[in-house]
Amino acid sequence: MIVSIPRAFANSIRLLFLLLAACLLQGCSSTKTVPQGDALFAGFEVKVNDEKDSSKRGKELETELSATVRPTPNASILGMRPKLWIYNAFYTEKEKGLKHWIQNKLGEPPVLLSTVDTTSINGTMHAKLQNRGYFYNTVVSDTTIKKKMATIKWTATVEEPYRIRNIEYTLSDSLPIHAELKAMQPNSLLKKGEPYDLDIMLAERARIDQVLKNKGYYFFGPDMLIFSTDTTVGNRQLDVLLRIKDIVPARALMPYRIEDVFINANFSLADSLAVSDTLKFETYNYIPNENYVKAKHVITSVFIQKDSVYSRRNHLLTVNRLMGLSAYKFVNLQYAPDTAREGMLDAFIFMTPALKKSLRVEAQMVSKSNNLAGPGITASFRNRNAFKGSEMLSLELTGRFENQVGGQRSSSETENNGENPVGLNSYELGIQANLTFPRIVSPFDLSNLRTEFVPKTRMSLGYTYLNRVQFFQMNSINASYAYNWRPRQTITHDFTPINLQYVKLGSRTEEFDSLLQQNTFLKSSFEEQFIIGSIYQFTFSTLSLENKRHQFFSSATLDVSGNLVSALHSLAGADKRDAEADPPIAPRTLLGQAYSQYTRIDNDFRYYYNISDKSQIATRLIAGVGFPYGNSLTMPYVKQFSIGGPNSIRAFRARSIGPGTYNVPDTLAFSFFDQTGDIKLEANIEYRFPIAGFFRGALFLDAGNIWLIKESADKEGGKFKASNLLGELAVGTGFGLRVDVEFFVIRFDFGIPVRVPFLPPGERNVLSDLKFGFNPKPGEYGMVLNIAIGYPF
Repeated sequence: MIVSIPRAFANSIRLLFLLLAACLLQGCSSTKTVPQGDALFAGFEVKVNDEKDSSKRGKELETELSATVRPTPNASILGMRPKLWIYNAFYTEKEKGLKHWIQNKLGEPPVLLSTVDTTSINGTMHAKLQNRGYFYNTVVSDTTIKKKMATIKWTATVEEPYRIRNIEYTLSDSLPIHAELKAMQPNSLLKKGEPYDLDIMLAERARIDQVLKNKGYYFFGPDMLIFSTDTTVGNRQLDVLLRIKDIVPARALMPYRIEDVFINANFSLADSLAVSDTLKFETYNYIPNENYVKAKHVITSVFIQKDSVYSRRNHLLTVNRLMGLSAYKFVNLQYAPDTAREGMLDAFIFMTPALKKSLRVEAQMVSKSNNLAGPGITASFRNRNAFKGSEMLSLELTGRFENQVGGQRSSSETENNGENPVGLNSYELGIQANLTFPRIVSPFDLSNLRTEFVPKTRMSLGYTYLNRVQFFQMNSINASYAYNWRPRQTITHDFTPINLQYVKLGSRTEEFDSLLQQNTFLKSSFEEQFIIGSIYQFTFSTLSLENKRHQFFSSATLDVSGNLVSALHSLAGADKRDAEADPPIAPRTLLGQAYSQYTRIDNDFRYYYNISDKSQIATRLIAGVGFPYGNSLTMPYVKQFSIGGPNSIRAFRARSIGPGTYNVPDTLAFSFFDQTGDIKLEANIEYRFPIAGFFRGALFLDAGNIWLIKESADKEGGKFKASNLLGELAVGTGFGLRVDVEFFVIRFDFGIPVRVPFLPPGERNVLSDLKFGFNPKPGEYGMVLNIAIGYPF
């Protein structure tokens, strides 16, 4: 959402910032609330002296040892401690009131030197170094106090670490499990010649346990393994022996197989766990009947089979797949030894149904990228088990009234409506039905995917009526049939073999007809609105992987339309469209409507560098191109690219950039219908950092533009030329304030224009001419305030 702010309100914002700064300056003394005789723990340094260590892991060890320091100093940004400043500025001994709330919720009390136990920390660092193979090390600390500000320096001295000479797994081979351990040794995480490392040993125990769990050893655990080391071999070397502890239950040393599988598909927490009446379906015992979900739709997500070896992998796969069924909210999978056969397990799956039907009504404040905003209402109905197969049926009714709240307007609008004009009005009514199957519905016999994510088939059908009061009425119908599947956590495929969009203009005003006559590109865009084609999207993402410093996201989309229909027309001998023929050959039609023919390719690539838990550098690169051909002269309007706005280049309003160096005349500058293009390139970088409490800050830089593939007389300067690429990029920078309460983010981004591509060469850099405020005079450039929900990328 982008808002246009009156000058009076902008002045109020300036005053608010000045008052806030004054409050902070009053409490800028970091030691204001430090008790007499104590000091503020201002910082620390950890130095590892590794001159005698050939592995040269000093920097790595310094990072690890620094993590053991507790408590940590007050959070700081560029040497400043904003949370401590807030605490001091609003300090009060009262236990209620606004100052108390700000002090404790947004501020942070001083971390005192008296709370730092250097003796204990020294011991922790010493033990940490021993766990890394430095059995003989020293750790000392030195405290410096100056003007009630204390810093501590820890110095650790290490010598050559102990290294592994030999590795041996188990001393016995009397049981099958011993042979299993021997077979796992070649893939061991422990390597000869590497330094002793306790963390690697613990990881090796976990790896062995995981392998054994997938081979039937249900009752085995990693704590049943023990490492023995012999450091007497000399020369700072040691031998490692991995064996099973002497006292281990016999059942933990034998593999188990699955005997019976019981599936309770309508379990309530009030029910007994005992098995009641069952329905036999293939090799499964289905409880109690198929009145809720049919058995055949459940067992496709069950990967535990009778007589199979118990596998932890199959266990997790089954639980995750069943949890992905919309008909259920809880899934519990338990095992018990079979009472009749030794070495056999009975599996019990308890599935608790979710609320089957729900009705929801929402009042909304709708904001779109074309600066239209206004109230809306949405009524939605959901059935999570529509046809006894956990199908999700949803039906949405929407109604919206919108008004243009920002962006360029024609001079006539400004004259008629005053300094803060009311833009065009828009009414929208729509209905959308979606049906999602938790499986692949296909005429072909496809094998069941062994993935923890439920494959889905989506069917959708919708209708929208749009009344843009001053210009036109529009009716649109959409229908699609799509598949979605994730072979693994980081990869998603989304294939829509059938994608239909039919848009037809209804009644039009004389003003809109006049505009179409002046702009043939826009006229063609609105005429060709029958899309019949397919879409494929491939997404690679590591964002769901935890504790990753480097994270990546890439989503590539291929969108085609009209090719199959055009091929059928060619086989039937229909004439191809030729706008330059005399007389011109009209486009081919389907059901009396000219259809669009194009190929559109785009990719959204993002890279995140996580500096800390709450500090991050986020980058994004978007590149896309659309090619109209055959039956189309231009891309359909809904498939053209646009740029600018709260999730794009934030120093410019939505759709106010491009194509190329094209400058929209005042007489045509309404709601940005025609500021679209066939090519898009956009790059963003943003530094996100914590401020205080749930407040986050950001510094960002955005650049990009859109272009046309072909020259257009209606859009002078809009054609893409590689030689002019850098000079035609719109550039903006700025800063942001975000209120992040984990599940909800409100974002305030202040965009500052740096380069305006539609200005004459030599005049495009406007940063030096920036006017402070949000409503500059015509010809001037000021900040743009973007208010939005969620992060931009």
